Amino acid sequence: MRTLHRYLLREVLATLVLTVGVFTAVLLMGNAMKEVLALVVRGQASLMGVGKAFVLLIPFVISFSLPMGLLTAMLLVFGRFSADQELTAARAGGISLVSLVAPVLLLAVVFSGLSAWINLSIAPRCRTAYKELVYDLAISNPAKLLSANTFVTEVPGYVIYIGELEQGADEQHWKMKQILLNRIEDGELIQRTRAARGEVSYDSANKQYLFRLFEAQVNVRADKLETVFGGEDQAEEPKPSTTNNTAITNASPEPEEEPNLFPDSPEWMPMAGGEIVLPITLAEMTKQTFKPKLSYLTFSQLRREMDRHGEITNVDQNGSVVLVHYATIDAPAPDTEYRVTRHGNPVGRARITHEKTPAHLVAEITEGALHPGDRLELDRTPLKVQLHRQISFSFAAIGFTLVSIPLGIRAHRRETTTGIAMALILILIYYSFIILGQALANKPQYYPHLIVWIPVFLFQAAGIWMLARANRGT
Repeated sequence: MRTLHRYLLREVLATLVLTVGVFTAVLLMGNAMKEVLALVVRGQASLMGVGKAFVLLIPFVISFSLPMGLLTAMLLVFGRFSADQELTAARAGGISLVSLVAPVLLLAVVFSGLSAWINLSIAPRCRTAYKELVYDLAISNPAKLLSANTFVTEVPGYVIYIGELEQGADEQHWKMKQILLNRIEDGELIQRTRAARGEVSYDSANKQYLFRLFEAQVNVRADKLETVFGGEDQAEEPKPSTTNNTAITNASPEPEEEPNLFPDSPEWMPMAGGEIVLPITLAEMTKQTFKPKLSYLTFSQLRREMDRHGEITNVDQNGSVVLVHYATIDAPAPDTEYRVTRHGNPVGRARITHEKTPAHLVAEITEGALHPGDRLELDRTPLKVQLHRQISFSFAAIGFTLVSIPLGIRAHRRETTTGIAMALILILIYYSFIILGQALANKPQYYPHLIVWIPVFLFQAAGIWMLARANRGT
């Protein structure tokens, strides 16, 4: 009996190393291809930086590749075990299937615990460190930040696209064609600038790009003219600036008597100008702070954010405005009114304003006398979904093992391709529920935090039933 157990464990572990390695390599390339390799092409990342990025990604990828590799390994091992009549020989010796696979099931429990440790702590920390490393690599050499046929999003407040980029007289000067500059404020597009050709130079002393665009077309949101041009006086007599990303242009608004030039976009104001000089400052790049995604938070951090989400951190002297902490990536919609509670009891109401920071909202008190520590009843469903996903996904190893053993035996094949095909189908079914739960994270009426548990109970129940039937030989 011990010989059979050692034999099965040795086969499973040997195959597991191979399958986990393959899945890890595929997922690593998929995650790093867009970010790290793009930096390598632009000359912003060294081999050491790339190696460090890949190392930081491994724990995050392992959280997915370990259950997937375990499922594939079980299908392959028990498919061969059955096809070679080894299972028949074991049964002829009076050994039941359940007693035969008991060490394998115990191994699955151990891997489930390992997955829990990775999912709840290690993977989120490494994912956060990876994102910070990629950002540091991106800003390490701003002179090489621009590249052809690539949307550059690292420049604060801008999305830049250049169709053709040619080195000029020195390393700090380039000639361009097919330029698109989109200016962003609070996640909204406020200015669109297109140009057929132009030049750009980088001033390392002032840490800024200076774009000189020819044959340019500019569209500015009518309600953001002061933001773009810095006020009425500055719009009339623009002056160069090295501290603000303000356009210096000879453009002028089209006459108001011709409002039909852009009938489909009445909120946009077209500007006529053949040449535009646009300074874009990069000094703020090193000072940027980013709100991490919920998937980048550890289990303890998620619990803490759950407790703080909606908490009033400060009240102004007049008792009319409060500062509210929020943990979700998307802030609650402005002008939405929420009930405020203290120790679970309602004490007033507050309305969200349009002002916010990456961590705090500003709300006007509409009812009651509120104090720090009171809580707006903001929707916590996105936090619940991520928290439950981390826990439920830790049980994937057990569910995959219970299902794969009887399926591998029933397949009764030695072919590797059959086992891999079955594994991919099961993985697709399992992850479809996870994806569905995350897609419904902002719709609490569907209880998305419970949807992520469906594959856990479905696979474990189906696996136990199938294993029992296989043990009886039916």
